[in-house]
Amino acid sequence: MARNNDSLVLRLTYRERSIILSGDVEKQIESEMVAANLVHHADVLKVAHHGSKTSTTQPFLDAVHPAFAVISAGFANLYGHPNAEVVERLQQANIDVLRTDQMGAVTVRTDGHRFVVETQDPGR
Repeated sequence: MARNNDSLVLRLTYRERSIILSGDVEKQIESEMVAANLVHHADVLKVAHHGSKTSTTQPFLDAVHPAFAVISAGFANLYGHPNAEVVERLQQANIDVLRTDQMGAVTVRTDGHRFVVETQDPGR
């Protein structure tokens, strides 16, 4: 049976810009990646595990230091994602937070120099 910590974490780089897709990894794996110096700055962070309190630790955020964070979570989901502490941690770090539960689909594109971010108003 697959577990959250079995997720792939990918850092995608195109010219000057980078994005980290963090899957569903939790604190343990974030900590191990930071300790092994495997986490580097990225412009955009796709927040792990729908913004669950089990992920997105301060040391991980400090290492990534993104300008934008995308949280993929369903509107009024049963799990209460994203966790308020995670959102607060992102905001305290002056990271622009884009949430699919509030903004609908979030699309991030880059030409390698600039980002274009589009959201779809979910009509709520």
